Amino acid sequence: MTCELVGPLEAAEINAQVDRLLRDLGQPEPPLSLELVRELLRLDLKYYSATNTSYLQDLTHKIRLGAKQVAARPGLIFDAIKKAKLAALYVPDTKRILIDEDIPQPKHRWIEAHEISHGLIEWHSDFLFGDNRVTLNPLCDATIEAEANYGGGRLLFLGERFGEEARSEELSFKNIRQQAGRYGNSIQSTLWRVVEEREPDGAVFGMVSDHPNHPEIGQIEYGGKPRLIRSRGFREQFGNVTPDDVYAILAKHANWNKGGPIIEADDSLVDVNGDTHEIRVESFSNTHSLLTYGVCTRPKSVVVST
Repeated sequence: MTCELVGPLEAAEINAQVDRLLRDLGQPEPPLSLELVRELLRLDLKYYSATNTSYLQDLTHKIRLGAKQVAARPGLIFDAIKKAKLAALYVPDTKRILIDEDIPQPKHRWIEAHEISHGLIEWHSDFLFGDNRVTLNPLCDATIEAEANYGGGRLLFLGERFGEEARSEELSFKNIRQQAGRYGNSIQSTLWRVVEEREPDGAVFGMVSDHPNHPEIGQIEYGGKPRLIRSRGFREQFGNVTPDDVYAILAKHANWNKGGPIIEADDSLVDVNGDTHEIRVESFSNTHSLLTYGVCTRPKSVVVST
């Protein structure tokens, strides 16, 4: 969902596309119905099983009948799904979204919004996309996937509406969980939007990682590779801070609980100018991963001896 790899012109165009879509839907109340979005855009949603070879062969044949680019390379979809272990696929020629039915159900909403964005963003139409579990993580490497992540986030959180509502609430995991329920999205994706949109010019960060004291929590997806979320203000002021720097703070303060509040602590970070700032850090475990946000509160006082 991050916009770090999305240029300002591209972000403005994606915002315009999402805003136009929401207007066409009558400015819906949260949670957004993706079924209505698909109907409006005339997108087709199908499921496949990456573990069922006969199903994939039949699926490839059916899609080949209606897709010019796939017809030119009959085994394209089959090869892509099998070799890349795809979680989802968007086929522009048939306007069809394919999702691996073996992916856990709670992830389907985000995956679907990501693929809808591929269809919504006009300059993506020349490609056949396949998204694996890496590119579907918010901090993806490829710019084209970052654009789809950004568009998916703007769509699921109703454009500017979420940021406006988040600013009216205190920053806390209680409110993040409530907002996740209100918008019908995961706590993780809601944390991402809060960090990036609630106070974009403030020095705020988030992290999704494993639990330092119970590494099996988050180990499969995030073990050794914590995902750092940064507001625009944090990127500018603390561009020197790495995910490992933040994770070291978590390891220092984490309690031994497996679920619920894990960290409520004060610590410090050094900015790009070498100045030290006090930060407030809170972490919450949903037993699948450790979710963290941190806020820079003020420059740290320097005690001068006389």
